[in-house]
Amino acid sequence: MRPIAALLLSLGLLGLPLFPAYAVDPSAPDQGLRGVVRSKARLELTTGLTVPVDTVPFRSGSRFSRDDLLVSFDCARLKAELRAAEAVAQAANVELGQKAQLRKYGAAGKGEVDLAAAGAARSAAELELAAVRMSDCEIRAPFDGRVVETGVDAHEMPQPGKPLMIIVDDSNLEIDLVAPSNWLGWLRNGAGFAFTLDETGQTRQAIVTAIGAEVDAVSQTIRLTGEFAGHDTAILPGMSGTADFSATAPTASIRKAGEDQRQ
Repeated sequence: MRPIAALLLSLGLLGLPLFPAYAVDPSAPDQGLRGVVRSKARLELTTGLTVPVDTVPFRSGSRFSRDDLLVSFDCARLKAELRAAEAVAQAANVELGQKAQLRKYGAAGKGEVDLAAAGAARSAAELELAAVRMSDCEIRAPFDGRVVETGVDAHEMPQPGKPLMIIVDDSNLEIDLVAPSNWLGWLRNGAGFAFTLDETGQTRQAIVTAIGAEVDAVSQTIRLTGEFAGHDTAILPGMSGTADFSATAPTASIRKAGEDQRQ
């Protein structure tokens, strides 16, 4: 038997979960379910450019608005390449016009006109490519949010595989939970629960917005996603807490979940 397969079998025989999950203790419903707050939009900004960084206006923890400039690059060389591509494209169009005019008077053949047209098309494509490269010289915010971390400073060269900046939308949060699969008998989307944050001790109302597509056969749990009933700037991605479903869950159902888990 392969080592990995043997390890998985051993864990299964011991009754241990094969995949990581939050602590779930159905035998103690008053403790609720453990959960973690996450942002629906978390981005690691990267670039394919190999030019120095020009400016990084925002630092870690800073708040920004949609379309704000987050990172700009020193694109002097790319600007020069764009101007050169514009000149080449203009010259190719002039040549095409001249060949077409000569063709009318029989001074140029069809092949010459076709060749000039192909040259103009190629120049137009090169101009478009240069314009695309220039558009990468600025990275703007796709949403309102905050900077989690900056990985580069002005005048530095971007490093392959290293994010320039990590950003999150802290106004669009969700809660990841893991519940006993027994709860599927009564749990539905829209079910309400109270979520108490470990970091602040505050309790906020939330609802279930998604129920996982499959049950973990080993741990007999199901993943849930919840959302807070309202936006609170004091709640940050990465916070953890406890979800209390006592106002929603039938007491007998919770008790049965605990009994089944102990068996």
